Amino acid sequence: MGDFEGTRRPSGDTAPGTNAVEAQELALFDEVFAVEREQDLADIKALMRRIQKDPWRGRLVDESRYEFAKAEGRLKYTDEQVEDGQWEADDHIAAKKLHKKLFPKQIKPTLNSIDTVSDRDFVIEVLRKEKIDKYFSTVADKYPQAMPVPDSMVRLDQEADIAEKLRSHMPVLIRGNWRMGKTSMVRSLETHQFGAKHSLFIDAMTEYLGEEESLEDFQNHFGADSVVEFIVEREFGDVKPKDRYPKEDEIKQQMTKSRKSPFEFLNEYLAQKDEEMFLSLDEVVGFIKQPEKMKYLASLKDLSQIRLAIVLHRIASFEDSFQEIFVGYETHFVRPLIVEEVGRLVRKPLDGTKITFTDDAIRRILEFTGGRPMEVNQVCRALMTQFSEHKNYRFSYRAEDIDALTGKKYWELQDAFRSAIDNYRQVYNRSMNDVERALIDRLILEGEVSTSDMDADAVQPLIDTTFVAKDETKGVYRVNGTLFKQVLLGLQH
Repeated sequence: MGDFEGTRRPSGDTAPGTNAVEAQELALFDEVFAVEREQDLADIKALMRRIQKDPWRGRLVDESRYEFAKAEGRLKYTDEQVEDGQWEADDHIAAKKLHKKLFPKQIKPTLNSIDTVSDRDFVIEVLRKEKIDKYFSTVADKYPQAMPVPDSMVRLDQEADIAEKLRSHMPVLIRGNWRMGKTSMVRSLETHQFGAKHSLFIDAMTEYLGEEESLEDFQNHFGADSVVEFIVEREFGDVKPKDRYPKEDEIKQQMTKSRKSPFEFLNEYLAQKDEEMFLSLDEVVGFIKQPEKMKYLASLKDLSQIRLAIVLHRIASFEDSFQEIFVGYETHFVRPLIVEEVGRLVRKPLDGTKITFTDDAIRRILEFTGGRPMEVNQVCRALMTQFSEHKNYRFSYRAEDIDALTGKKYWELQDAFRSAIDNYRQVYNRSMNDVERALIDRLILEGEVSTSDMDADAVQPLIDTTFVAKDETKGVYRVNGTLFKQVLLGLQH
């Protein structure tokens, strides 16, 4: 409490030169976050109890220290005085001194008096700060960081194309580097295209028992629990949880007796019902040094009732091996977002709020992030999360607001974009090969390179994985995303 940095009205206040649109936004900002002295009286009293006698020790004692401060006699008002409202005519502190202590220089006071501020006015300003923080932080929480999105609002055309291939019995590889939205793609396919009743998602790493496990044991155990749960849910979904265990044991016994692998057993179960299902295997790259196990997973495409999508990271040094293992698969690299999709991703969580982003702001976000969803969400969180050092509370975010954030030095952005930065380093160092790194380095150095001056086959994997963009109109390649470029420049220095 008492730290007001970043919780201001939008820049400009009512200074000379402020235009009418800005002034309207400022008025709306004050209206939404106004503290009503009667309506909010209980909250005002709660904070008044925590006012200290000596404001320079901290005008408001921390809530966790309230009882201790009360016992020490450090509080300014008794409970009776607070209840009777006896703070109204109490001592005043010079507003300029108070403001200098609490606020950074660029933030103007919004208190009614520019000369003095009472304890009550101070408390009202604290409550106003809490309202602002809560409002924007609640919105910021709607932008997920690293969790898969089971109901995606972007790449829907690509999702539909993949679903069409799967329904035509074509197995697919959903590819890209780390944190690109591959898992979100398969989870969203389940939601939008196939439905939970006809879908099974397995994280391959939850099935990992170590390199010493034999291929036969791997085939017999991989997916067994998931398959059993899938069948029990379909057959006995209305059974109480405590009664499910005997049903699961019964299915397991049937599976063991059949001498079939879990997926062969599942395929036979589906064939008997004349049904098909969507199976997605995530994190298969965990078996990268165990090609015989990866080949087994690839062979599941031959099961007649299963429509298989495998999520597979792109790692240059293993690409030849992957091509040999996943013969017959159609590859789909998750593509970067276009500007309309960035707008959708930014604006949808704002439904029901007064916050907007201009079209120019959306374009700036696209340029900074390269259209990678995690980074788009991180921009929004950096602007609106309460504890972000970059927070800038506004009802209308414009291009200049995005520039103020993204134009900061690389080291200043490390906390807000830590996961993206770490990911970029990993991609550059582990996913790319020497040739690809050299191409990236050249593009960073020169800015743009003619398409006729680079090997198209060598550049294509970098386009597939979103890190290089091809400008067909100008006939040039360039690095996709200024944050990615800044991270690599930081690595080089």
